[in-house]
Amino acid sequence: MQYECIDEQNEKFISILKQNNDLMVILDYLVELNLPNFYIAAGSIFQTIWNYYDNRPLNYGIKDIDIIYYDPNNISKESEKKLEDKIVEHFKTLNYEFDIHNEARMHLWKKENENKDINQYKNSEDAISKWIATVHSVGITKVNHNIKVYAPYGLSDIFSRTIRPIKHKANSKELYDKKVASWQTRFNNLNIIEW
Repeated sequence: MQYECIDEQNEKFISILKQNNDLMVILDYLVELNLPNFYIAAGSIFQTIWNYYDNRPLNYGIKDIDIIYYDPNNISKESEKKLEDKIVEHFKTLNYEFDIHNEARMHLWKKENENKDINQYKNSEDAISKWIATVHSVGITKVNHNIKVYAPYGLSDIFSRTIRPIKHKANSKELYDKKVASWQTRFNNLNIIEW
């Protein structure tokens, strides 16, 4: 589905996401937690849009909810885990895994888990802009009771189901191909741009 202008795309995008009750409940809880520079991001966002146009339940195939925030004053693994435990406990009746990361410590995580050296991200938006694919690089937050979308590469690739790689040193062809293969098992009519 193509839209004529960016404002129209953004408006339609938000109107679809508002129909995903689970995401809205989670978003409101994150506002209550007062997390710094937070977003619900990545798969649960763009897959909601694809499910809408496929006339499927909006949460079809969504395996986890990615929640990010940016707190450079507390980059311990323990504080991140404590927050994750709190969110998981609060939403234990929902059937999702939660993937929660303080993007201020992602350079440490990448070194520890993937032996990759990357610079510390400047904020959550900086992190989102370096994720694996343009459809993946999207997040929603709430400001003054209004949903705000951060999509550094725009929304056109999401609406057109175009999987386009983002070649950053934090990423790899192997990871990109793995993500693409996973999306292909759940969604049809994807336009794949090779790494």
